[in-house]
Amino acid sequence: MKRAILSAAFIITAIAIPFHAQSIVGTWQGTLPMYGAAQGASVYDNPRVEFNIEQNSDGSFHGGITFIDRGVTVAFSSIAFSAPEVTLAESSAAFTYRGKLSADGKSITGIWTQSNQSFPLTLTLAAAGPLSPRADPALTAPMAADADPTYEVATIKPATAEEQHPIFNLRAHRLNATGTSAKELIKVAWNVRGRQVLGGPPWLEEKKFDIVAEPDTPGLPSEQQSRLMVRKLLADRFHLVAHTDQQFYPVLALTLNPKAQRPVPSDPNFSPSGGMSMRREGDDIVLQFSGTTIPQMLAFIMNTFQERQLVDETGLSGTYNITLRIVGLAQSQTAVSPDDVGNALVQAAQQAGFKFIPEKEPLLVVIVDHIDLPTPN
Repeated sequence: MKRAILSAAFIITAIAIPFHAQSIVGTWQGTLPMYGAAQGASVYDNPRVEFNIEQNSDGSFHGGITFIDRGVTVAFSSIAFSAPEVTLAESSAAFTYRGKLSADGKSITGIWTQSNQSFPLTLTLAAAGPLSPRADPALTAPMAADADPTYEVATIKPATAEEQHPIFNLRAHRLNATGTSAKELIKVAWNVRGRQVLGGPPWLEEKKFDIVAEPDTPGLPSEQQSRLMVRKLLADRFHLVAHTDQQFYPVLALTLNPKAQRPVPSDPNFSPSGGMSMRREGDDIVLQFSGTTIPQMLAFIMNTFQERQLVDETGLSGTYNITLRIVGLAQSQTAVSPDDVGNALVQAAQQAGFKFIPEKEPLLVVIVDHIDLPTPN
């Protein structure tokens, strides 16, 4: 699942960011000097990136970042611009780019921050089309739909204290999971929430690992192919034995309010999906989802709303542009907790034309029968 995830802390931080509708629309290109040419770094170590930013009708922005040499595009979770300051974030990979627009509007000089590491990045407004890939096309074309790939080579090592957060990109050729636990891997492999993983030793969630894995099949895997490869990795290196069942949980079922307008379908011509931008309007925080499926929006809300599982019963398929207004959050004089943000997001969704109905429904659970610490590399 493409993940459009934003932490409560990021929302809270954004409260203090003034948002002014200025034009940063366009294609911006640059190279991330992560390891330096002197160390013999490859294009994967010093990736070329392309930022595409478009403006919504309400003045907010949406867009995505393409890693040119990997052929991977992900949507920004948030875009903020208060001339000349630019802040772009993608929360599933936990990176933030903060820069300053030049006086002529043709370059942005700033810092890319990810996994508590920072790298300088200068972006230049592209005069022509996007950069052409220089990586092996076999790594940037879609993986064969009937392929049954496996992570052929995988390096697993303990994460440092500064890397205690999971990072996944299920559409990249190579798996990079930074600061992640075995429980997070199980959640990804079966596409479930934490409450749906049962059993296992205490270290299942406590111990964190950095994982780099290469598939044995060329091409970019589908989301489902990546999940299956993670499941195989768990069986091979963690000796995971698990079975699935169903268990009834209290849920909030999302339905459409028959008295409200239906969500607006998004523009299919814009390739990055699952994007979100935010802005402050007086004492309110406004979140603008672009190219987002209903399950993606619910997954975003569930990152802070932990009380119940949220399930989609709208019957809507495809992607939509959805605006959620969190009323009064910016005027809070006290610390805003994740629970406060989660409850506010649920209320905002109901004000945006949806209804949540309390129910009990059977959900898939993954029961851990046996698991070991990962075998050596």
